[in-house]
Amino acid sequence: MKLTQLEYFCVAARYHNITKAAKELFVTQPSISNAIKALEEEFGVNLFFRNNNKLTLTPEGELFYKSAEGLLAHADSVEMEFHELRKKITPIRIGIPPMLGTIYLPELYLSLKENFPEVDFRLFEFGSIKACDLVLEEKLDIAIVNAEQPAIDKCNSRIIDTEDLYFCVAPDHPLAEQKTILLTMLANEPLILFNTDSVQVMTLTRQFKAVGVTPRVILNTSQITTLINMVKSGHVGTFLYRSIVEAHPDIVGIPVMPSIEQRIGVIWKKGKYQNTTAEKVIKYIENF
Repeated sequence: MKLTQLEYFCVAARYHNITKAAKELFVTQPSISNAIKALEEEFGVNLFFRNNNKLTLTPEGELFYKSAEGLLAHADSVEMEFHELRKKITPIRIGIPPMLGTIYLPELYLSLKENFPEVDFRLFEFGSIKACDLVLEEKLDIAIVNAEQPAIDKCNSRIIDTEDLYFCVAPDHPLAEQKTILLTMLANEPLILFNTDSVQVMTLTRQFKAVGVTPRVILNTSQITTLINMVKSGHVGTFLYRSIVEAHPDIVGIPVMPSIEQRIGVIWKKGKYQNTTAEKVIKYIENF
């Protein structure tokens, strides 16, 4: 027994005629006849007396009609209830660091809205370490982060990209003509870096320490615009992801040797239930 069969039966019962029922439902007459026949065979009863083109409910048909109407009304109620529930779906909260936001936004957000129009996405800008902590505290559902951090093991994660760090300067900087840069060459160079709690800066600190250099950092900032504008002034250098360098032709990006590769990952809390939509969003971001 299918809801469609019940609907066809009830409309035929109201019109007492298969032709009129088919016209009302925008289906063929055989579709109505076959639905009624299938119900009669399934339950082993005759639902209608047939007199030429007129249909009249049998006693069994009258009982079945009342039950069928109740089932259809209940199905409509359930459908409406879940449509309302869909409108109240909890938003998906996504964290992303400022530098990665420069790479992935607004394209990622626009693509998510196009592919998941019913989902209310809320984006929050946090550094990778803070975003990871907020995922563990369930204040974020998903985050896109620099995966080169110890806390990454506390989360479920999937690597979605890799980015090399380039040393960046203005075109008129004395080092702008270099084909590659060794960290030892930067011992006396004024640098501007992101805040000290960023994964990128922690990585650079380890790399400088490994070659015996104490970097000359004149400013730590959380604002990528400030960082890039300072570099354009021609007096300082910084480190940026390759993708950011490619988007700013007015600065020079020089590969670092040996290369400093950073893995980018999407993370979510281990053991936390993720509904089907959230799982699809995670998979979509992974393949973005």
